Amino acid sequence: SQACCLSTGDAFMVTSTVPALLAAASLALLAIGLLPSSPKLSSHVSRSVATPRVALRTAFGAASPTGLRGCDGRVTWRGKIARVEPSRAYYSMGGLRKNILASHASVMPSVIIGGGRVGEALKEMGSGDDVIMGRYDDFPENITSGPIYVATRNDALDDVIERVPEDRREDLVFMQNGMLEPYLESKGLADKATQVLVYFAVAKLGEKPTDGITDMNPEGLTAANGKWAEEASNRFNNVGLSCKVLDKKPFMAAMFEKLIWICSFMVIGAMHAPCTVGGVETNHTEEVTALINEMAAAVPDVEFEPQLPERLLAYARSVAHFPTAVKEFEWRNGFFNNLSKQAYKKGIMKDPLPLHSYYLNVLGVGKPIPFPFQNYKSFMTQEEEEAQHELLTRFEAKRARRLARRARKKAEAEEMKKRELEKAESAKKEMELKEEQMTKARQLEMAKAAAEEETKRSRRKAGTAANPI
Repeated sequence: SQACCLSTGDAFMVTSTVPALLAAASLALLAIGLLPSSPKLSSHVSRSVATPRVALRTAFGAASPTGLRGCDGRVTWRGKIARVEPSRAYYSMGGLRKNILASHASVMPSVIIGGGRVGEALKEMGSGDDVIMGRYDDFPENITSGPIYVATRNDALDDVIERVPEDRREDLVFMQNGMLEPYLESKGLADKATQVLVYFAVAKLGEKPTDGITDMNPEGLTAANGKWAEEASNRFNNVGLSCKVLDKKPFMAAMFEKLIWICSFMVIGAMHAPCTVGGVETNHTEEVTALINEMAAAVPDVEFEPQLPERLLAYARSVAHFPTAVKEFEWRNGFFNNLSKQAYKKGIMKDPLPLHSYYLNVLGVGKPIPFPFQNYKSFMTQEEEEAQHELLTRFEAKRARRLARRARKKAEAEEMKKRELEKAESAKKEMELKEEQMTKARQLEMAKAAAEEETKRSRRKAGTAANPI
């Protein structure tokens, strides 16, 4: 597993230019220890290899800490380091199934729904045959297969899915932030469509995307799962963006990590507004770490890798200029707010997310949860504690009125139902009585007709006997 193959097709694919061959030979000698590592040599290799005509691929074993790496632009072998750009590596751990590759790959013509920053960036990653459509445009008929990238806001998803033919909906590739699983399940797409956790950023329309690479995740954070995950990864790789293809279980863990990141940093930033993501990471580290740990502990059936807060803080440093605001509540913080509400409805008188509930109450978003918040004393003032007590008192009074109103409506409904049943029963008895009377009347008429007929026959018979022929 420690071996590194430097043959064509395994380690390097280099076009037959003299600088490229010299760079490959220099790097090979460096790897086997025949050349000393030096900044000058590293610089030479970097300038020689990092040309558009060179497609460099490096590979390393998942269990080998000294394996050949290229995710962060460095090749490391037996302690020797050479700079190689732009390189990507095979990365295999925790269910990851796809190499992260910077070589230009052929991608399928695709439909891209949404012409904003991300939509235009997706088109630039393609081969020039993609079709961009708006959320209200008719679905193009000339592309009958391949991925359908959805680069719109979450609130546009209903319109988007409605305009996609039913037999093509399993080709949808959702790139939205937030918790999509319940929504996709309601649409019958949870196990059919593709999802992408987007960590690259496009600052302005037409600008080149910036990859989500951190000091703790130099291999990149963007990940995909589903039918078109490999195809999406190839598209991103075309412009040097990383993308891991994950199985469902590790993908869900990665998805919850991203959800926890955006929910925790946006809430803490809003609590200390105006505040950027970098301001939260630098000035409110303890507070956001406590919220991250609380959220992670509340997520059901998911095991996170160690150092979760450290990883999310590292990502925050890479996007330190981003503003903070609590947005798209239903898709983001609403998930955690629902966990608190579900606990209360089940009779569990302990909020699994007391910090989160407290922040939402202060910010005035979501629904207040009637739990005594006990785990955030270090983050609240006496005035806030009194305000929370007053809030819960009002909540309980409102809840009591709501329950009384519900009980009254229930009693009224039951009384109305009882009256309707009695009315129906009375009408039924009246109908049966009428039918019985009509039956008796018909029987009397038939008996009378039969008696009259018998009388007529008797008279005819008597007349015949009195006048014989």
